[in-house]
Amino acid sequence: MSASPKPSRILLVVTCGVIVYFLLESMLAPALPDIQAGVGGTPASVAWVFTGLLLSSAVTTPLVSRLADVADKRKVLLGVLAVVAAGVALAGSATSVLPLAIGQILQGAGLCLAPLATGIVRDVQPPHLVRRGNGIIIGSVTFTTGLGPALAGPIVTAVGYRWLFWGALLLLVVICLATARVVPPMRPPRRGVVDWSGAALLAGGLLVLLIGVTEAPVWGWLSSGLLGSMAGSLVLLAAFVLVELRVEQPLVDLRLGRRVLGLTALLSFVVGFATTLAYVCIPNLVAAPGSSGYGLGGTAATAGLLLVPFGLAGAVAAAVTGPLDRLLGPRLVIVLGNVLTLGSCATLLAAASSAAVVAIAAGLLGIGIGLVFTELINVVTGSVPAERASSVAGLPFVLRSVGGTLGSQISGSVLASEVIPGAGVPSWNAFTTMFWVTLAVVAAAVVLGVVLPARSRNSPALESESTPDSAIAHPMQKGNRKWDR
Repeated sequence: MSASPKPSRILLVVTCGVIVYFLLESMLAPALPDIQAGVGGTPASVAWVFTGLLLSSAVTTPLVSRLADVADKRKVLLGVLAVVAAGVALAGSATSVLPLAIGQILQGAGLCLAPLATGIVRDVQPPHLVRRGNGIIIGSVTFTTGLGPALAGPIVTAVGYRWLFWGALLLLVVICLATARVVPPMRPPRRGVVDWSGAALLAGGLLVLLIGVTEAPVWGWLSSGLLGSMAGSLVLLAAFVLVELRVEQPLVDLRLGRRVLGLTALLSFVVGFATTLAYVCIPNLVAAPGSSGYGLGGTAATAGLLLVPFGLAGAVAAAVTGPLDRLLGPRLVIVLGNVLTLGSCATLLAAASSAAVVAIAAGLLGIGIGLVFTELINVVTGSVPAERASSVAGLPFVLRSVGGTLGSQISGSVLASEVIPGAGVPSWNAFTTMFWVTLAVVAAAVVLGVVLPARSRNSPALESESTPDSAIAHPMQKGNRKWDR
């Protein structure tokens, strides 16, 4: 594959696609009441519409990521952008729940834009700049998910919620045109096939798991429905692992860097779980009235502004992950990020009615998640051959979504379990319980980070950025080197 056009332009285009998608999705949550009124839905129906987006993401991301490994990444990217744009147009024009649901399901394919972007970065960027490109992509995800809630309120107030969709659609059309012009054909070095049986088993396992987790607050956390869904999910995922270890061209090659892939999956799940602090705990804490003894009595806009440090700090952390990796190594970067997330949990325990303390906690959380998730993408893509980069990169994003779903449902249940009489808001004890639960989960991630390889011996994606271009072969032309096991 030719090294031109300019890699920086390609990085800019694919990153813009990631930004638009994640910005739109992060702005929709604060606009849910307006969307519900606009389509004449009930809270339950609209909630399930957005759960459908998550389920769609879980199914399509591994499949599309694998398609990017065996087909022209440019065509796959254009196809995903087109599907997402169609979903945005349908959801934006919906006047009832059904077209909104179909639109959101189509939008679910957009989650794979991030792993697609990391695969394209590995193909077009000089190997010593791959980490920097990954940092820009993950930083964009963190920044937009932190910025979106702050932008949603003013946009909805000024022009209505439908312009969240219309604005995104206009930008997606521009990005599609730019992709067609700037991104070159990126055919794989050898032909491959999609493991459809593995895709069906993985999709089934994730669907059963996510449906059970979503319904857990209604069914009960020890109900037969939830336990049955967990058991069914484990059976399907175990079958998926067995199939992947036996087929010649698996959906996700678990034989490559098996230990690293397993640890990365668990750590990505923890990252998703920890984001619950930003998306559930902090907004509820901010919204509680001062009479509760801890709340700020703020609006959704206030919560959005207090989450801006989360997005900004996360973006900066993702951008500096590459230099930190060279200085400390992947293991210490991941441990450091998780320790900072622990610091966020500890800070929230002292937050009470202080907006400044909440903002500090949000900033620490952004730094921690930005460092950990960016380094996880670097680790997992650096542990496999370049032709497997996209499919493997999709795994952390899916597990992050699963962790976020579980964390959100647990948070909702914990906060609803102890309400101040007459106030209708969670007690401070309910918040501290959730903070301690998250702290315990992240503490386990610190231990997992310690057992990761300290340094890659020879992954081209993780070479020192001081290495001259001429000294490094393009990743599509060079054999990959494995991580220490």
